[in-house]
Amino acid sequence: MIKHIKFTVGNVWEGYKTVEVSIGTKNSSYKILRNGLNDVDKKSARAVEVSSEWVAELDALNIFSWKTDFCNADILDGTQWELIYKWGRKIYHGHGSNAYPENWEKFLDWLDKLIPELQFVNRKRLEKVTLNYNRESAIGYEISENLTLDRREKILTLDKKVSKHTYDITLVEEKLFDAAQNFFDGLEVQEFNELAMPKIKIELVRHDGSIENIDAVYSESCLPGLTKFIDVIKNFASDLSAEIFAPLAEPEKDLQGKYIFCKVQFKGSYKSYTYRAEDETLAVGDVVDVPVGRNNDVAQAKIVEIGYFDEADAPFPIDKIKTIIGKHIADDWENY
Repeated sequence: MIKHIKFTVGNVWEGYKTVEVSIGTKNSSYKILRNGLNDVDKKSARAVEVSSEWVAELDALNIFSWKTDFCNADILDGTQWELIYKWGRKIYHGHGSNAYPENWEKFLDWLDKLIPELQFVNRKRLEKVTLNYNRESAIGYEISENLTLDRREKILTLDKKVSKHTYDITLVEEKLFDAAQNFFDGLEVQEFNELAMPKIKIELVRHDGSIENIDAVYSESCLPGLTKFIDVIKNFASDLSAEIFAPLAEPEKDLQGKYIFCKVQFKGSYKSYTYRAEDETLAVGDVVDVPVGRNNDVAQAKIVEIGYFDEADAPFPIDKIKTIIGKHIADDWENY
């Protein structure tokens, strides 16, 4: 018994795709009636042999059990679709606007196998994005956090060391993944110091099953556009009590010929003291060993500000200011 499908999907900006498909027991054919913003001449494909497995995939979708009206009133414009499916005397006629049956993606993939030129689903579409943020704390232990965007499960997950936060992204899925697609598809990772911290590892899973991995420094200078992408996530999860990762590292500065000055605070004091530094990897929040007093006894302090100066602009004479010894590696700086 022959099965017939007429399917239209699209939006007012990109136009609509309309196809008619006829499926027999041994072969299948299709007509492209419309493809995008402009009408095209009707294009018919010769009947081609199809596998029983492919036909079985259609039957497994159980289209006759779909409801006939899918509509998401919370999203304006967006994607509209209409499907007419005939099998013998049985007819399904359904439509939707920004809402779909549960196995919608499987239906589009099924069509793509027959008409790959239309790409009902972009093969390079992002399906899952995982960001692993990694840095060393001020007292020497490793901090690792994961943020995941999952299109299939429609969730955003932030997995921190001491807590886990999960959000349903059904209503903002398109916005979040559009932001991810725009950022990662146009990303050009800049050169970075392998020893610099904090680090970020990114895994991108695309619709065609390909996986891309990116290792970089968590900074705007290394990953141009990262700030905007993280802000999109933060705006959605505005009630998130736990911070998403940490403030982005400032763009790398040209330190050629410049001197590094750090203001530090000692435990229990709000007064700051200035030291020189020779370690370019030091960051605000690091706990460091510094010389104090006439005998240059070693004490610990936290960096609260960092500046870069030419010798002529330095806030103190270069040869008269004490220099930070290095990062404090012991674990006696808890509860600062």
